Order: sequence, then structure tokens, then C-alpha cells
Amino acid sequence: MIRQTICKYLPQIVLFALTFSIAPSAYSVNQQDKNILPEMGTVASSTLSIEKEKIMGDIIRRQLRAQAPVIYDPLLSEYLSHLGNKLVAKADDVKYPFHFFALKEPSLNAFATFGGTVVIHSETLIEAQTESEFASVLAHEIAHVTQRHIARKGELNARSSAASMAALLGSVILTMINPSVGTAALMTTTGAQQQMALNYTRHHEKEADRIGLQTLIQAGFNPKGAETFFGRLAEQQRYTTKKPPMLYSHPLPEARMADIKARVDSLPYRFYSDNDEFQFIRTRTLTRNTLAPDYHEKAFKHHLKSAQGLDKILTQYGLALALIDLKKYSEAKALIDELLTLDPNNLHFVDALTDAMIGLNKFDEIFTLLDNYLQKRPNNQVIVLNYANALTYGKQYNQAIDLLKDFILLYPEHHLAWQLLTEAYLGNEQASQYHQAKAEVYAQKLGYLIAIDELHTGYNKTPKENIADRKRISARIKQFREAQDKLTQL
Repeated sequence: MIRQTICKYLPQIVLFALTFSIAPSAYSVNQQDKNILPEMGTVASSTLSIEKEKIMGDIIRRQLRAQAPVIYDPLLSEYLSHLGNKLVAKADDVKYPFHFFALKEPSLNAFATFGGTVVIHSETLIEAQTESEFASVLAHEIAHVTQRHIARKGELNARSSAASMAALLGSVILTMINPSVGTAALMTTTGAQQQMALNYTRHHEKEADRIGLQTLIQAGFNPKGAETFFGRLAEQQRYTTKKPPMLYSHPLPEARMADIKARVDSLPYRFYSDNDEFQFIRTRTLTRNTLAPDYHEKAFKHHLKSAQGLDKILTQYGLALALIDLKKYSEAKALIDELLTLDPNNLHFVDALTDAMIGLNKFDEIFTLLDNYLQKRPNNQVIVLNYANALTYGKQYNQAIDLLKDFILLYPEHHLAWQLLTEAYLGNEQASQYHQAKAEVYAQKLGYLIAIDELHTGYNKTPKENIADRKRISARIKQFREAQDKLTQL
């Protein structure tokens, strides 16, 4: 696991406030049009333009980094991006790139919001038993985005008033993030408005079910995954007085379950094979984001006595991760070496071996190994970031900096890469560059004012004869000021 630098500061804007960023005039409706229903699927443009939705999506992603427990794991990030984009490629009405985040949250939930932002709680990934089950959740959320359900809710409530619509939209966003609190917020609206909103939400959910299932099938996943996952969710509600959090933001009445089952049962039989990569990601997420490492060590060692086949490999992998977290590097390395003989190109094993070798201070060996992998897959984020991390630990700062700068040219918004670059600059005692990289990290968390302060510090630490560098820093300060001004104008 690559170490993380956590930036703590007071956010300059809260996500809830985003709901008030649409000008009241955008909701004015001609009296003669008051009975016209919004066109389904691709509308809501009078409420929120595509361009403004993209801007709000960018703000929400930065806000997530600032306030939410985002999991910065290259293996998980790469998997989510690959799986999500595989589904997006088969979806209709896609108007912008999608971004997928995982949060370390011990609750079953997922939500989609402006600008193609889809968020999954870690417990949701762990609860899914197959990749098709997990893909069904992503497909459902992708459908919410492509059908612009948040904007369409605003269109519906435009017939009331701008103030009540903004309040209701605020509670809807809050519900997606914190269902119990958001539901309470919904209760503060008038009875008629509340019922209208809930009915529309149910319609959205049925539409997301239908379109998400279609996307799931077209992307080659087993549609039965949608039925089994949501069915298991409904069963959890049956035997407890407290709903799973996902059911607050995704109402799942029996009629919807029956509709999902009927659609799946009407499809012709086809054999689907599961993707082993999902099981590695699931094991990794379980080990790294639930309970204590010593618990996992005992559990995996006990299970290893009877495990066979893929189950045995996954158990060994989970045990190796737990041992690394417990700093039992030699024991972990022995397990990983055995796994690598079975699959030398498995990046999960390469990532775990990197951590074990760093712990054992065997830098020359891991440098050689990772350099070989880098030649084969030069832009793979798992290899690049593990290599850069190992180089930084091994005090090979210049090489780490060069590697990360090249990677950031291709992926300028990669948050973890910027964090690692700050560490490399700090170790190399490059003060000006360190403060410039730190500014980028803060800006990615909406901390534009703090980012500007970092750039001023970097400017002051840049020699006067480096005119080009000073001009570049000044230009970046101007860009951050403009970004901050846009925030205040929204």
C-alpha cells in the first residue's frame, strides 16, 4: 500500500451549499407551460445546463477529496475506472467523462451526482459476491447520471418556487451522502411537495433499474447480478427494523424487485464467467478497510487450512496484506513469492511485494523488479506509483520525481501522484517545487486560498534569475484566483 499524505484544513465550501448555486431565474416557468411534463431522459436543460453540471461535478469531486474518506489505492482506482468505463461505453446519452470514487464507509450505499461522479461505499463492494452484482450497482448509478435525475428533479419542482426547490434539492443531495440525515431534511418540506418528490424519486429508481439493466447486459455482465444483489438488500430490510443506508436513497419496494426479476427471467439463458480480478479487489478492500490486521491474520490463517483453488490464493493474498500491515514483512514476502510463481504478472502480488521489500529495506531488488515491469507497462498507475514510492523510500528522489512528472503529464488530476511528488521534493530539499506541488494537492481539495499561499511561498523560494519559473508560478496564482472567484459566483 502506498503511503498517504493527508492534508487537513477547513474546507472553503460545503457540498450542501452547491444546491443553491443555480440562479432563481433558471426556475421561472411560464404560466401557460405549467402543466407540461419534462421530457424524460435527456432534458432538464432549462434547470441546469450540461456545462454548469460539469462545473458542479468538478467542485463535488474536489469536495469529496477534502471531506470524504476517499480510498487512494491505485489498484482499486484502476479497477473502478476500468469497470466503470466498460459500462459507460455501452450506456446511452453519455455527455461527459465519468469519475469513480470509493469511500471507506462501513455501510451499504452508492450514489451518483453532477458531472458523471459516481461514489461507492467500500462495504458495498465487499457485500457483492460477484463482479456482475457489483457492476449492477455501478450501472444503476451510471443511469442516474445519464438520465440527469438530479436536474430533472429540479425541473419538476420548478413549478413550486425557487426557494422550496433549492431546499428540496439540498435534502436530496444530503440524502445521497448521509441517508438518515437527508431523509429527515426531506421531512421539513410541505406534505404535498414531499410526496411529489418521493414519487418522482421512485420513478427515477425504476428508470435507473431499466436502463442500468440494459447497460449491464450490453457490457457483457450477468443480469442476474442485479436481481441477486438488490434482492439480498431487500432481505436485510425484512429482518431488521433499520434499513440499510442504500435503501434510504434507493427505495426498493416489492414492485420494483418484482419488475427486476421479471425482466431478468424473460432473458434467454447464457453462461457467464466471473472475473477473478473482482475477487482480488474484494479481498483487498476487506483486509485493508475493515477490522484490525491481527484479526485478519488469525482469520486468514484459520481459513487457509481448508481453502483450495482460487479461494486458497485469495486467502494467501489477504493474509500477506494483513502481515504487511502488522510489519511482519519476511513472513509476508514468503507468501507473495509463492503467489508470484503462480502468476508473475498479477499486479496485486507486485504491489504487495513492493511493500514487503520496502519494509525489509531491500531497495535494489525491488528497483530492478519494478523497472522490468515498467518497461512492459510504462503508464500503468500501479507500477508507476509503487515504483515512485519505493524510490522515495530508497532516497532516489531525482528518479522518483522524473517518473512522477512524466506520469502527471498524462494524468494531471491524479491526486495520489501529486501527493507522492510532494514527498519526493521534500526529501530532495527542493523547497520551491515542494510548495508548488503542495499547492496542486490543496487545489484538488478546493483549497484555492491555501494553494495560493503555497505558491507565494514557492515563488519567494525561487531564485530571481529563474525568470521562467517565476512567471509560471505567477500564472498559476492567477488561475487559482480565478477558480476561487468562480466558486463565489456560483
